[in-house]
Amino acid sequence: MKKFAANYLISASGTFLKNGIVVADEDGRAIEFIDTTGDLQEIAQLTFLNGILCPNFRFVKCRTDLNVFTGDNSIQSLALQLLANHSEVSMLHLIEAGVTIQEHFPENTIPELWDKMTAVLLAEGRFSKHDEAGLFLWIGVDLVNLHFTSKCRLKKIL
Repeated sequence: MKKFAANYLISASGTFLKNGIVVADEDGRAIEFIDTTGDLQEIAQLTFLNGILCPNFRFVKCRTDLNVFTGDNSIQSLALQLLANHSEVSMLHLIEAGVTIQEHFPENTIPELWDKMTAVLLAEGRFSKHDEAGLFLWIGVDLVNLHFTSKCRLKKIL
């Protein structure tokens, strides 16, 4: 078992945990998420990483009859325009979309944008979420204001 903590951790349910801990098995699957409520204590064999830690997953398209252009000027509409043409949406696709959406909606934080992007993918059975082995760290994000930046990248941890 390997234990990692980061400034923020996205749990399997999509919740952002400040100074959260994830425990991964030997295959790199996240098996436990620990909410420290922001108060991280030293734990044996815990590796701390600067950034946002996230287990690996992808969204797979379930329906092809999507009405992509809703015509409104919302985060959800822009997310659909950026993501609906993919048959699979990886974490990299979500981050790239997040950077673009952040430029249009600078007042929103990463957790707000993340919730809206993933909700619109799952709405009406458009996509289904598939958890996979691996952990990724988002680097180049603004951790103070919790904003995507143009320097946002993924770094594979496991």
